[in-house]
Amino acid sequence: MPQFWIAIFFILLAIAELYQSIKDINLPFPVYLVLGTVLAVASNSHSKFSFSHDRQTTLPAINEPDPVLVAVETNILTAIDRHHLDAP
Repeated sequence: MPQFWIAIFFILLAIAELYQSIKDINLPFPVYLVLGTVLAVASNSHSKFSFSHDRQTTLPAINEPDPVLVAVETNILTAIDRHHLDAP
């Protein structure tokens, strides 16, 4: 177990030193755009986007039953309707 904590200490130390050296780097804006584009392409490389209708899949329709009102809810709804009818 002590070896684990020593390894974690050295990993965190390396991350801190790497951060200190990277934070002083100033890159021009086009480099950030290229790196962002590369990151976006790399993160979405597993998914295949298709703009043609032949390869797109459609989801089946979900058939849900109509909600059923219990007697108490029905009485409340009719009372609300009566209140609106009686109001001037």
